[in-house]
Amino acid sequence: MSRYTEAVKLQRRLAPTVVTRDSLKSIRTVCAVDVSYREGLANAAAVVMDAATLEVLEHVTSTTKVKVPYVPGLMMLREAGPAMSALGLLKTGFDVLLVDGNGQLHPRRFGLACYLGVMLDKPTVGVAKSLLCGTEKKDSVILGGRTVAKVISGREGRKIFVSIGNKISLGTASRLASSLIARGQWLPEPLRLADMYSKKRAPKRVVPKNL
Repeated sequence: MSRYTEAVKLQRRLAPTVVTRDSLKSIRTVCAVDVSYREGLANAAAVVMDAATLEVLEHVTSTTKVKVPYVPGLMMLREAGPAMSALGLLKTGFDVLLVDGNGQLHPRRFGLACYLGVMLDKPTVGVAKSLLCGTEKKDSVILGGRTVAKVISGREGRKIFVSIGNKISLGTASRLASSLIARGQWLPEPLRLADMYSKKRAPKRVVPKNL
């Protein structure tokens, strides 16, 4: 049996374990993790920020060899290892994890954000830049008759698709992602910085929209 077949079985087995209610009363710190690829290497970056001021509290990077090709619907096979490697370097704790990828917005309701959330037992939010599956309807995505994601439109008409990873409600996940988008940007600031650090670029300073 191939690793892909095993991974699909794992997704189906773990999908019912995802907690879709809020496990925290307040969110003070947020971490984001992103992975970029170049010349056979996976460069992962994790950024911890103050949720209110968007002050960076810590950021780390990790480089590992790419071991698995990209397979639609099985991003966890390719990115979970590099992401966990970066997260393991952090010395600063965080309340919620944002993942550049899908949570329950997934054919088997178990994307990368769900996998990381379940493995870490942390409140986790999936933030995708493109629509993997489902039907977009106004500000939501419907899959199998259920609302599985919220759509947030930003600069120049760009969109992000926010879904539950673990231990958070969809409403809270959507509000949190929206609150973290700085003025003039379209990605939540922790993810924007994680993306830039993973690509070895220095990020520009931005002004939080709530200041």
